[in-house]
Amino acid sequence: MFAALAKKNYTLLWLGQVVSMIGDWFLVVALPFYIYQLTGSVLQTGIMYIVELLPRVLLGPVVGVFLDRWDKRKIMMITDLLRAVILLLMLLVRSADFVWIIYVVTILQAVMAQLFVPASMALIPMLVEKEQLIGANALSSFSESVTRLIGPPLGGAMLALLGLSGVVIADSVTYLFSACCIMLMAVQSTSKGQEAVVASGNALKRLWSELLEGLVAIKQSKVVVGIFVIMGIMMVGQGLMNVMLVPFIEQMLHADAMAFSWLLTAQGAGTLLGALLVSTLTKKVKPVILVSLGLISTGCTMLLLAFFPNLWLALGAIAIIGVLLAGCMVSIQTLLQISVDERYRGRVFSSFETIISLTMLVGLLASSGIGDRVGPAPLIAANGALAVIAALVSLWLLRSARFSEEATLSGAERVPVVE
Repeated sequence: MFAALAKKNYTLLWLGQVVSMIGDWFLVVALPFYIYQLTGSVLQTGIMYIVELLPRVLLGPVVGVFLDRWDKRKIMMITDLLRAVILLLMLLVRSADFVWIIYVVTILQAVMAQLFVPASMALIPMLVEKEQLIGANALSSFSESVTRLIGPPLGGAMLALLGLSGVVIADSVTYLFSACCIMLMAVQSTSKGQEAVVASGNALKRLWSELLEGLVAIKQSKVVVGIFVIMGIMMVGQGLMNVMLVPFIEQMLHADAMAFSWLLTAQGAGTLLGALLVSTLTKKVKPVILVSLGLISTGCTMLLLAFFPNLWLALGAIAIIGVLLAGCMVSIQTLLQISVDERYRGRVFSSFETIISLTMLVGLLASSGIGDRVGPAPLIAANGALAVIAALVSLWLLRSARFSEEATLSGAERVPVVE
Protein backbone atom coordinates (compact mmCIF):
# COMPACT_ATOMS: atom_id res chain seq x y z
CA MET A 1 0.00 0.00 0.00
CA PHE A 2 2.77 2.46 0.89
CA ALA A 3 4.84 1.61 -2.22
CA ALA A 4 3.01 4.35 -4.14
CA LEU A 5 4.71 6.93 -1.91
CA ALA A 6 7.95 6.19 -3.78
CA LYS A 7 6.45 8.24 -6.61
CA LYS A 8 7.18 11.91 -5.90
CA ASN A 9 4.16 13.29 -7.74
CA TYR A 10 1.75 10.91 -6.06
CA THR A 11 3.27 11.74 -2.67
CA LEU A 12 2.72 15.47 -3.23
CA LEU A 13 -0.89 14.89 -4.26
CA TRP A 14 -1.44 12.57 -1.30
CA LEU A 15 0.11 14.98 1.22
CA GLY A 16 -1.95 17.93 0.02
CA GLN A 17 -5.12 15.87 0.14
CA VAL A 18 -4.47 14.60 3.66
CA VAL A 19 -4.14 18.14 4.99
CA SER A 20 -7.12 19.54 3.07
CA MET A 21 -9.31 16.58 4.07
CA ILE A 22 -8.63 17.33 7.74
CA GLY A 23 -9.88 20.86 7.13
CA ASP A 24 -12.91 19.55 5.25
CA TRP A 25 -13.86 17.38 8.22
CA PHE A 26 -13.86 20.49 10.39
CA LEU A 27 -16.70 21.87 8.28
CA VAL A 28 -18.49 18.53 7.88
CA VAL A 29 -19.02 18.53 11.64
CA ALA A 30 -19.49 22.26 12.14
CA LEU A 31 -21.83 23.38 9.36
CA PRO A 32 -24.89 21.13 9.86
CA PHE A 33 -24.88 21.79 13.60
CA TYR A 34 -24.29 25.51 13.11
CA ILE A 35 -27.20 25.85 10.67
CA TYR A 36 -29.52 23.64 12.74
CA GLN A 37 -28.73 25.58 15.92
CA LEU A 38 -29.03 28.90 14.07
CA THR A 39 -32.39 28.12 12.43
CA GLY A 40 -33.84 25.13 14.33
CA SER A 41 -35.03 23.75 10.98
CA VAL A 42 -34.42 20.38 9.32
CA LEU A 43 -35.43 22.01 6.03
CA GLN A 44 -32.80 24.76 6.34
CA THR A 45 -30.16 22.14 7.13
CA GLY A 46 -31.33 20.06 4.18
CA ILE A 47 -31.06 23.05 1.84
CA MET A 48 -27.30 23.14 2.49
CA TYR A 49 -26.94 19.56 1.26
CA ILE A 50 -29.25 20.19 -1.70
CA VAL A 51 -27.46 23.29 -3.01
CA GLU A 52 -24.15 21.46 -2.63
CA LEU A 53 -25.36 18.81 -5.07
CA LEU A 54 -26.91 21.07 -7.71
CA PRO A 55 -23.66 22.04 -9.52
CA ARG A 56 -22.57 18.40 -9.56
CA VAL A 57 -25.90 17.36 -11.09
CA LEU A 58 -26.08 20.16 -13.66
CA LEU A 59 -22.43 20.47 -14.66
CA GLY A 60 -21.02 16.96 -14.26
CA PRO A 61 -20.95 15.47 -17.79
CA VAL A 62 -20.01 18.78 -19.45
CA VAL A 63 -17.20 19.38 -16.95
CA GLY A 64 -15.83 15.94 -17.83
CA VAL A 65 -15.32 16.96 -21.46
CA PHE A 66 -13.10 19.86 -20.42
CA LEU A 67 -11.23 17.74 -17.87
CA ASP A 68 -10.21 15.43 -20.71
CA ARG A 69 -9.07 18.46 -22.74
CA TRP A 70 -7.20 20.48 -20.12
CA ASP A 71 -4.21 19.96 -17.84
CA LYS A 72 -5.65 18.21 -14.78
CA ARG A 73 -2.86 19.40 -12.47
CA LYS A 74 -3.51 23.05 -13.28
CA ILE A 75 -7.25 22.58 -12.83
CA MET A 76 -6.69 21.11 -9.36
CA MET A 77 -4.26 23.85 -8.30
CA ILE A 78 -6.53 26.70 -9.43
CA THR A 79 -9.64 25.20 -7.84
CA ASP A 80 -7.85 24.78 -4.50
CA LEU A 81 -6.77 28.43 -4.55
CA LEU A 82 -10.31 29.53 -5.37
CA ARG A 83 -11.77 27.36 -2.62
CA ALA A 84 -9.43 28.93 -0.07
CA VAL A 85 -10.68 32.41 -0.97
CA ILE A 86 -14.39 31.59 -1.42
CA LEU A 87 -14.58 29.87 1.96
CA LEU A 88 -13.70 33.11 3.77
CA LEU A 89 -17.08 34.60 2.76
CA MET A 90 -18.61 32.50 5.55
CA LEU A 91 -16.94 34.85 8.03
CA LEU A 92 -19.76 37.30 7.24
CA VAL A 93 -22.42 35.01 8.76
CA ARG A 94 -23.56 36.38 12.12
CA SER A 95 -27.23 35.35 12.43
CA ALA A 96 -30.00 33.32 10.77
CA ASP A 97 -30.60 36.26 8.43
CA PHE A 98 -27.23 35.59 6.81
CA VAL A 99 -27.56 31.82 6.41
CA TRP A 100 -27.99 32.39 2.65
CA ILE A 101 -24.27 33.23 2.51
CA ILE A 102 -23.50 29.67 3.61
CA TYR A 103 -25.67 28.40 0.76
CA VAL A 104 -23.91 30.60 -1.82
CA VAL A 105 -20.48 29.52 -0.60
CA THR A 106 -21.60 25.89 -0.60
CA ILE A 107 -22.68 26.17 -4.25
CA LEU A 108 -19.39 27.76 -5.30
CA GLN A 109 -17.37 25.19 -3.36
CA ALA A 110 -19.35 22.42 -5.04
CA VAL A 111 -18.51 23.83 -8.48
CA MET A 112 -14.82 23.75 -7.55
CA ALA A 113 -15.13 20.21 -6.18
CA GLN A 114 -16.83 19.08 -9.40
CA LEU A 115 -13.63 20.07 -11.19
CA PHE A 116 -11.16 18.85 -8.56
CA VAL A 117 -12.48 15.41 -7.58
CA PRO A 118 -12.83 13.81 -11.05
CA ALA A 119 -9.51 15.36 -12.11
CA SER A 120 -7.82 13.82 -9.08
CA MET A 121 -9.37 10.38 -9.64
CA ALA A 122 -8.42 10.46 -13.32
CA LEU A 123 -4.85 11.60 -12.56
CA ILE A 124 -3.91 8.87 -10.05
CA PRO A 125 -3.41 6.09 -12.67
CA MET A 126 -0.88 8.40 -14.38
CA LEU A 127 1.15 8.83 -11.18
CA VAL A 128 1.69 5.17 -10.21
CA GLU A 129 2.48 1.89 -11.92
CA LYS A 130 -0.53 -0.28 -12.75
CA GLU A 131 0.43 -2.87 -10.11
CA GLN A 132 0.47 -0.06 -7.52
CA LEU A 133 -3.01 1.26 -8.37
CA ILE A 134 -4.97 -0.78 -5.82
CA GLY A 135 -2.37 0.11 -3.19
CA ALA A 136 -2.60 3.81 -4.10
CA ASN A 137 -6.39 3.73 -3.79
CA ALA A 138 -6.09 1.82 -0.52
CA LEU A 139 -3.65 4.45 0.75
CA SER A 140 -6.14 7.18 -0.18
CA SER A 141 -8.81 5.31 1.78
CA PHE A 142 -6.37 4.83 4.68
CA SER A 143 -5.52 8.53 4.66
CA GLU A 144 -9.17 9.54 4.56
CA SER A 145 -9.72 7.31 7.57
CA VAL A 146 -6.87 8.95 9.47
CA THR A 147 -8.30 12.39 8.70
CA ARG A 148 -11.72 11.14 9.79
CA LEU A 149 -10.16 10.19 13.12
CA ILE A 150 -8.42 13.54 13.53
CA GLY A 151 -10.77 15.99 11.84
CA PRO A 152 -14.19 15.45 13.47
CA PRO A 153 -13.06 15.75 17.13
CA LEU A 154 -10.99 18.80 16.25
CA GLY A 155 -13.89 20.24 14.26
CA GLY A 156 -16.36 19.72 17.11
CA ALA A 157 -13.96 21.23 19.64
CA MET A 158 -13.07 24.12 17.33
CA LEU A 159 -16.75 24.94 16.76
CA ALA A 160 -17.35 24.95 20.53
CA LEU A 161 -14.27 27.07 21.33
CA LEU A 162 -13.83 29.37 18.33
CA GLY A 163 -17.16 29.29 16.56
CA LEU A 164 -17.68 28.95 12.82
CA SER A 165 -15.06 31.62 12.05
CA GLY A 166 -12.20 29.56 13.48
CA VAL A 167 -13.32 26.49 11.55
CA VAL A 168 -13.57 28.44 8.28
CA ILE A 169 -10.11 30.02 8.57
CA ALA A 170 -8.49 26.68 9.39
CA ASP A 171 -10.11 24.97 6.39
CA SER A 172 -9.08 27.82 4.09
CA VAL A 173 -5.44 27.42 5.12
CA THR A 174 -5.55 23.68 4.31
CA TYR A 175 -6.68 24.45 0.75
CA LEU A 176 -3.72 26.79 0.31
CA PHE A 177 -1.37 24.04 1.48
CA SER A 178 -2.90 21.57 -0.98
CA ALA A 179 -2.52 24.07 -3.84
CA CYS A 180 1.18 24.47 -3.00
CA CYS A 181 1.71 20.70 -3.08
CA ILE A 182 0.00 20.40 -6.46
CA MET A 183 2.05 23.30 -7.81
CA LEU A 184 5.23 21.32 -7.01
CA MET A 185 4.07 18.30 -9.03
CA ALA A 186 5.73 17.74 -12.42
CA VAL A 187 3.10 15.99 -14.51
CA GLN A 188 3.18 16.03 -18.29
CA SER A 189 -0.17 17.11 -19.68
CA THR A 190 -2.09 14.38 -21.52
CA SER A 191 -4.42 16.84 -23.27
CA LYS A 192 -4.43 16.49 -27.04
CA GLY A 193 -4.29 20.17 -27.85
CA GLN A 194 -8.05 20.25 -28.08
CA GLU A 195 -8.25 23.75 -26.64
CA ALA A 196 -8.19 25.04 -30.20
CA VAL A 197 -11.43 23.20 -30.88
CA VAL A 198 -13.22 25.31 -28.30
CA ALA A 199 -12.25 28.48 -30.12
CA SER A 200 -13.46 27.15 -33.46
CA GLY A 201 -16.86 27.71 -34.99
CA ASN A 202 -17.81 24.08 -34.32
CA ALA A 203 -17.19 24.30 -30.56
CA LEU A 204 -20.75 23.34 -29.56
CA LYS A 205 -20.91 20.50 -32.05
CA ARG A 206 -17.56 19.18 -30.85
CA LEU A 207 -18.60 19.52 -27.21
CA TRP A 208 -21.72 17.46 -27.89
CA SER A 209 -19.70 14.88 -29.82
CA GLU A 210 -17.18 14.46 -27.00
CA LEU A 211 -19.97 14.25 -24.46
CA LEU A 212 -21.53 11.40 -26.43
CA GLU A 213 -18.14 9.67 -26.67
CA GLY A 214 -17.97 9.63 -22.89
CA LEU A 215 -21.49 8.18 -22.60
CA VAL A 216 -20.62 5.47 -25.14
CA ALA A 217 -17.48 4.64 -23.13
CA ILE A 218 -19.70 4.13 -20.07
CA LYS A 219 -22.28 2.05 -21.93
CA GLN A 220 -19.67 -0.28 -23.42
CA SER A 221 -18.40 -1.43 -20.01
CA LYS A 222 -20.73 -3.70 -18.05
CA VAL A 223 -18.64 -3.09 -14.94
CA VAL A 224 -18.98 0.70 -15.19
CA VAL A 225 -22.74 0.48 -15.81
CA GLY A 226 -23.06 -1.87 -12.84
CA ILE A 227 -21.16 0.49 -10.55
CA PHE A 228 -23.32 3.42 -11.64
CA VAL A 229 -26.53 1.49 -10.85
CA ILE A 230 -25.29 0.23 -7.47
CA MET A 231 -24.02 3.60 -6.31
CA GLY A 232 -27.22 5.26 -7.51
CA ILE A 233 -29.34 3.03 -5.28
CA MET A 234 -27.02 3.50 -2.32
CA MET A 235 -26.88 7.29 -2.68
CA VAL A 236 -30.65 7.72 -2.54
CA GLY A 237 -30.43 6.19 0.92
CA GLN A 238 -27.44 8.34 1.80
CA GLY A 239 -29.44 11.42 0.90
CA LEU A 240 -32.21 10.33 3.27
CA MET A 241 -29.63 9.85 6.01
CA ASN A 242 -27.65 13.08 5.59
CA VAL A 243 -30.50 15.43 6.47
CA MET A 244 -31.70 13.31 9.39
CA LEU A 245 -28.32 12.64 10.99
CA VAL A 246 -28.34 15.67 13.29
CA PRO A 247 -32.00 15.12 14.37
CA PHE A 248 -31.15 11.42 14.90
CA ILE A 249 -28.28 12.34 17.22
CA GLU A 250 -30.22 14.99 19.14
CA GLN A 251 -33.69 13.37 19.28
CA MET A 252 -32.94 9.63 19.40
CA LEU A 253 -29.44 9.43 20.88
CA HIS A 254 -29.97 12.56 23.06
CA ALA A 255 -26.44 13.71 22.22
CA ASP A 256 -24.67 16.75 20.71
CA ALA A 257 -22.02 17.83 18.18
CA MET A 258 -19.25 15.99 20.02
CA ALA A 259 -21.22 12.75 19.73
CA PHE A 260 -21.53 13.43 16.00
CA SER A 261 -17.77 13.84 15.78
CA TRP A 262 -17.19 10.60 17.70
CA LEU A 263 -19.51 8.69 15.35
CA LEU A 264 -17.48 9.95 12.41
CA THR A 265 -14.30 9.03 14.26
CA ALA A 266 -15.59 5.49 14.91
CA GLN A 267 -16.29 5.05 11.23
CA GLY A 268 -12.83 6.43 10.47
CA ALA A 269 -11.22 3.92 12.83
CA GLY A 270 -13.01 1.07 11.08
CA THR A 271 -12.11 2.37 7.64
CA LEU A 272 -8.50 2.73 8.78
CA LEU A 273 -8.36 -0.97 9.61
CA GLY A 274 -10.19 -1.86 6.41
CA ALA A 275 -7.75 0.16 4.30
CA LEU A 276 -4.81 -1.69 5.88
CA LEU A 277 -6.41 -5.01 4.95
CA VAL A 278 -7.76 -4.19 1.51
CA SER A 279 -4.52 -4.56 -0.48
CA THR A 280 -4.23 -8.15 0.78
CA LEU A 281 -7.93 -8.90 0.38
CA THR A 282 -8.04 -7.79 -3.26
CA LYS A 283 -5.52 -10.52 -4.11
CA LYS A 284 -7.75 -13.24 -2.64
CA VAL A 285 -11.33 -12.00 -2.75
CA LYS A 286 -13.41 -11.11 -5.81
CA PRO A 287 -14.50 -7.47 -6.14
CA VAL A 288 -18.17 -8.45 -6.02
CA ILE A 289 -17.71 -9.93 -2.55
CA LEU A 290 -15.91 -6.87 -1.21
CA VAL A 291 -18.55 -4.52 -2.64
CA SER A 292 -21.57 -6.53 -1.47
CA LEU A 293 -20.16 -7.06 2.05
CA GLY A 294 -19.61 -3.32 2.49
CA LEU A 295 -23.12 -2.51 1.32
CA ILE A 296 -24.98 -5.17 3.27
CA SER A 297 -23.13 -4.34 6.50
CA THR A 298 -24.11 -0.69 6.06
CA GLY A 299 -27.73 -1.60 5.44
CA CYS A 300 -28.07 -3.95 8.40
CA THR A 301 -26.43 -1.44 10.74
CA MET A 302 -28.77 1.38 9.70
CA LEU A 303 -31.80 -0.88 10.21
CA LEU A 304 -30.50 -1.86 13.64
CA LEU A 305 -29.98 1.76 14.71
CA ALA A 306 -33.40 2.83 13.42
CA PHE A 307 -35.12 0.40 15.80
CA PHE A 308 -32.58 0.30 18.65
CA PRO A 309 -31.02 3.78 18.95
CA ASN A 310 -28.09 3.70 21.34
CA LEU A 311 -24.89 5.74 21.20
CA TRP A 312 -22.55 2.92 22.23
CA LEU A 313 -24.22 0.49 19.84
CA ALA A 314 -23.93 3.11 17.10
CA LEU A 315 -20.21 3.63 17.76
CA GLY A 316 -19.43 -0.10 17.56
CA ALA A 317 -21.64 -0.83 14.57
CA ILE A 318 -20.38 2.13 12.56
CA ALA A 319 -16.77 1.08 13.21
CA ILE A 320 -17.59 -2.34 11.71
CA ILE A 321 -19.21 -0.63 8.72
CA GLY A 322 -15.99 1.30 8.21
CA VAL A 323 -13.91 -1.90 7.96
CA LEU A 324 -16.10 -3.46 5.28
CA LEU A 325 -16.94 -0.24 3.46
CA ALA A 326 -13.23 0.45 2.87
CA GLY A 327 -12.96 -2.68 0.74
CA CYS A 328 -16.16 -1.75 -1.06
CA MET A 329 -15.11 1.78 -2.03
CA VAL A 330 -11.49 0.91 -2.93
CA SER A 331 -12.84 -1.87 -5.16
CA ILE A 332 -15.29 0.47 -6.88
CA GLN A 333 -12.68 3.18 -7.52
CA THR A 334 -10.10 0.71 -8.83
CA LEU A 335 -12.62 -1.03 -11.10
CA LEU A 336 -13.62 2.32 -12.58
CA GLN A 337 -10.00 3.33 -13.18
CA ILE A 338 -9.00 0.10 -14.95
CA SER A 339 -12.25 -0.22 -16.91
CA VAL A 340 -11.94 3.15 -18.67
CA ASP A 341 -9.32 4.32 -21.16
CA GLU A 342 -7.33 7.38 -20.05
CA ARG A 343 -8.88 9.50 -22.83
CA TYR A 344 -12.34 9.15 -21.29
CA ARG A 345 -11.60 9.14 -17.56
CA GLY A 346 -12.50 12.79 -17.00
CA ARG A 347 -15.92 12.28 -18.58
CA VAL A 348 -16.57 8.96 -16.87
CA PHE A 349 -15.57 10.16 -13.40
CA SER A 350 -17.55 13.37 -13.84
CA SER A 351 -20.59 11.33 -14.87
CA PHE A 352 -19.99 9.10 -11.85
CA GLU A 353 -20.05 12.16 -9.59
CA THR A 354 -23.24 13.32 -11.34
CA ILE A 355 -25.00 9.99 -10.77
CA ILE A 356 -23.99 10.06 -7.11
CA SER A 357 -25.18 13.64 -6.73
CA LEU A 358 -28.44 13.23 -8.65
CA THR A 359 -29.55 10.16 -6.73
CA MET A 360 -28.45 11.66 -3.42
CA LEU A 361 -30.48 14.76 -4.32
CA VAL A 362 -33.58 12.57 -4.63
CA GLY A 363 -33.03 11.34 -1.08
CA LEU A 364 -32.26 14.82 0.24
CA LEU A 365 -35.43 16.31 -1.27
CA ALA A 366 -37.56 13.51 0.13
CA SER A 367 -35.95 13.73 3.56
CA SER A 368 -36.11 17.53 3.70
CA GLY A 369 -39.76 17.49 2.69
CA ILE A 370 -41.05 14.93 5.17
CA GLY A 371 -38.31 14.81 7.83
CA ASP A 372 -40.01 17.23 10.23
CA ARG A 373 -43.24 15.20 10.07
CA VAL A 374 -42.06 11.58 10.22
CA GLY A 375 -38.88 11.99 12.28
CA PRO A 376 -35.49 10.31 11.75
CA ALA A 377 -36.26 6.62 12.45
CA PRO A 378 -38.29 5.73 9.30
CA LEU A 379 -35.85 7.50 7.00
CA ILE A 380 -32.81 5.85 8.57
CA ALA A 381 -34.54 2.49 8.15
CA ALA A 382 -35.20 3.32 4.48
CA ASN A 383 -31.50 4.11 4.07
CA GLY A 384 -30.65 0.69 5.45
CA ALA A 385 -33.13 -1.08 3.18
CA LEU A 386 -31.72 0.63 0.08
CA ALA A 387 -28.15 -0.36 1.01
CA VAL A 388 -29.25 -4.00 1.30
CA ILE A 389 -30.94 -3.77 -2.11
CA ALA A 390 -27.75 -2.29 -3.59
CA ALA A 391 -25.77 -5.22 -2.14
CA LEU A 392 -28.10 -7.74 -3.79
CA VAL A 393 -27.90 -5.90 -7.12
CA SER A 394 -24.09 -5.88 -6.92
CA LEU A 395 -24.03 -9.68 -6.62
CA TRP A 396 -25.58 -9.82 -10.08
CA LEU A 397 -24.07 -6.87 -11.95
CA LEU A 398 -20.47 -7.23 -10.73
CA ARG A 399 -20.28 -11.02 -10.72
CA SER A 400 -17.71 -11.08 -13.56
CA ALA A 401 -15.59 -8.10 -12.43
CA ARG A 402 -11.87 -8.67 -11.83
CA PHE A 403 -8.96 -6.49 -10.65
CA SER A 404 -7.15 -6.57 -14.00
CA GLU A 405 -6.79 -4.30 -17.00
CA GLU A 406 -8.54 -6.84 -19.22
CA ALA A 407 -11.68 -4.78 -18.63
CA THR A 408 -10.19 -1.63 -20.15
CA LEU A 409 -12.46 -0.29 -22.89
CA SER A 410 -10.22 0.52 -25.79
CA GLY A 411 -7.11 -1.52 -25.13
CA ALA A 412 -5.08 1.58 -25.90
CA GLU A 413 -1.59 1.85 -24.49
CA ARG A 414 -1.41 3.14 -20.98
CA VAL A 415 -0.10 6.67 -20.45
CA PRO A 416 3.45 6.48 -19.04
CA VAL A 417 3.81 7.11 -15.33
CA VAL A 418 5.40 10.45 -14.46
CA GLU A 419 7.80 10.04 -11.55
